Amino acid sequence: MLGKVGAVAGAVAVALCWPLAVGQIGERIFQDTVGEYDSPYVSVTTESYDRGYLESHAVSKIAVKSSWKELFEEQGWPTEWQIAHEIHHGLFGMTADSTLVLDQTVTPQVHAWWGSDVVPLTLKTSTSLTRKTDLALTLNPFAYDDQEGNRFTTQPLTFTGNVTSDGHSTFGYALKDAQLQTVANESMALKGLQGGGLGYLDDGFWIGDQHLSVESLAFRDDLSEMAVQMNTIQVTTLNQLTEAKKETETQPAASALLNNSNQLSIGAITGMDGQAYQNFNVELLFTDLDYDALTRLSVLSDDIEGELAPEQLEDIALALDLLVAKGLTFNLKDISLLAPEGPLKGNVRLTVQPGLARASQNLAQITSKLDGEIYFEVPSVLIDEILGAASPTEQLVDSGLLTLQDDKAIFSVKIEGDKVILANGDQLPLAMLMMFFLS
Repeated sequence: MLGKVGAVAGAVAVALCWPLAVGQIGERIFQDTVGEYDSPYVSVTTESYDRGYLESHAVSKIAVKSSWKELFEEQGWPTEWQIAHEIHHGLFGMTADSTLVLDQTVTPQVHAWWGSDVVPLTLKTSTSLTRKTDLALTLNPFAYDDQEGNRFTTQPLTFTGNVTSDGHSTFGYALKDAQLQTVANESMALKGLQGGGLGYLDDGFWIGDQHLSVESLAFRDDLSEMAVQMNTIQVTTLNQLTEAKKETETQPAASALLNNSNQLSIGAITGMDGQAYQNFNVELLFTDLDYDALTRLSVLSDDIEGELAPEQLEDIALALDLLVAKGLTFNLKDISLLAPEGPLKGNVRLTVQPGLARASQNLAQITSKLDGEIYFEVPSVLIDEILGAASPTEQLVDSGLLTLQDDKAIFSVKIEGDKVILANGDQLPLAMLMMFFLS
């Protein structure tokens, strides 16, 4: 009996003390995640954290930095915002409701955008003791009128996602409608924006995929009644990182490589001239990029302000030299469009083979490691309009650079070092190809 009583008493004691433990662990998690954040554009710091038994209260400060801060200052907006967090301790984690603190510095701006009786934003988070955090953010509808009389209105913007203890995250966002009207009688209308992603941040790079889609996007000049309309816009990007290979007895260590792919598609485009275009597609890839060089360039670009110092120029040149020395590929895998005159399509691949040292000191030597191919196919009726007067069609046909077939014109060459291999097998210096299009 005494053993049973002791067990019950122990369980009760644990149950009573558990919220305190959750509160202590939760504060540590908060400080490591939500409470501290720094980027080139925004920093987050914890102003206060009052831990209680069943709940805690915290205040974070968001400070806008760099070019964003200059923009906010130009518009007369506050550059520092405070967020109040009401944190509740649960059995297996904690939840938090976060709202904007309306003090004298931000209240006038909030009332101007949202009105005096609207909560600008709400953030709900749920964090387990394993540090996995789910969040849901809602930015309520607002209207913004600047000093010149331009007006911007938007429907609610929602953002949901989760972050695991190792930094991997998924997220999604949606905006039903946004409108811009200028004093020059120009307008923009966006409908049905949504997107998301899956991955993690590493040295400032997003490793993983992101996607975005827009139902329609329109620009209109009411005075001239000219407009541009785009429907069914889709954008995807993917960054894949290959792990660095360790040094062995037979091979030296190899750094990690980044492969980047980007796709853009637009179902329908109506231009200012009223012409309708269909199925615009672009697929662009950068492959085998040395990750060490990229991260160096990223850090250097964050430090650039105004005119570059000689030391900065040298550091950038060294990072670019490393990027080129390890080899890389630019691949415009597809660019295509269905115009009223017929289909247009093409692709371009340029590869710099590894092994080139100090390329920045002599850019001409890059051609010794260069190979690739260029292919474009356009309706014959458009060829003169595209090329313009600088490179007459007859001259390109006579040189073997352009081939005319029925209702289409084809430009197709291969690049091997400083030589261009034409479709008929003839060769031209690469410099001559450049002269055709730059003269």
